[in-house]
Amino acid sequence: MPNLDTQSLVTALQSLSLKDYDWKFCLYGASKSRDGVRLSWNACEMRDIPRWAEQMTRLLLEKTLTERTVTDYSPLLPKEEIGALSQGDAQIRDQIGDILLGVTGAETKAPEDFANGAAGRPVGYAFYGLCPAKKNEDGEVYEPARELLFLRRTNPFISGAKALLCTGQGDAIAEAQSPLLKFTPQVDFLLLDGVCYLISEGIGKDLELESRANAVCARRLAQIAEADVVGSYEQLEFTALGGKHTKKFLDFDREILAHIAALSIEARIDFLSAYGITLDKDGKMDSADPEQCEMIIDLLCGRTCTDVLGRLAVGVNIKPRE
Repeated sequence: MPNLDTQSLVTALQSLSLKDYDWKFCLYGASKSRDGVRLSWNACEMRDIPRWAEQMTRLLLEKTLTERTVTDYSPLLPKEEIGALSQGDAQIRDQIGDILLGVTGAETKAPEDFANGAAGRPVGYAFYGLCPAKKNEDGEVYEPARELLFLRRTNPFISGAKALLCTGQGDAIAEAQSPLLKFTPQVDFLLLDGVCYLISEGIGKDLELESRANAVCARRLAQIAEADVVGSYEQLEFTALGGKHTKKFLDFDREILAHIAALSIEARIDFLSAYGITLDKDGKMDSADPEQCEMIIDLLCGRTCTDVLGRLAVGVNIKPRE
């Protein structure tokens, strides 16, 4: 398991030798369907990509990582933290595999095709680098191949139909017909040495992390319904599927649910009272009150001051009701 912390990323970025990589510049479009978000990839010829990649790396080192810290990914991370996931993590493994296949197999098109819309309207672009494996004189690999991916969620092409493009001709300024690439060295997503870094929240849409959270929430709610420990299940479901609460279910703790289900009514009253949760007349958690629904969700998703089963300390959200 790779280290998912700020210093590990700083060290990895500082050790990069960008000229050792074979580079591609690709643009992607995004379309939604019942199966989720589908990304389509096209390559575009671009000179001196290592220079662009070096600028992106420098911005990460000199600005981004001096203002923010790297930590394990959670959809509820504050803006000052960068979520990190192993490339093999189930939350992102399939999406990254599809992106790498799309980038490496992308058809190359001319810049004009992107500017005039012939290649579709790009949603974002990527710099992809592959550093071949290094071998000794006997052909033995002493350093495996490395992949590097910078993603930016913006269309860098501006067409003449959207803006008046100008260029310098001699001593005069004249209108230009050629497309203009508006490039900034900012990064929304980085794949480096098997670790994925979500630097901006918006990129999660294209990686389908939001829709996966909804799917996980639905499965967890089904488990809660099956356990039959909640009175007004419909109200709990309504609250859970509303905005900020959905993502909490990525941390759902089945052991806490099972523990509550196994308690007698008397023991259940004693256990839940510490978290401000009361029981209805049938001995089930009373979720008719929206405020208490939130307490139930926080309890089942490990958002208490300490682990309720005494395993380890976790987050700090839930407090007993006055």
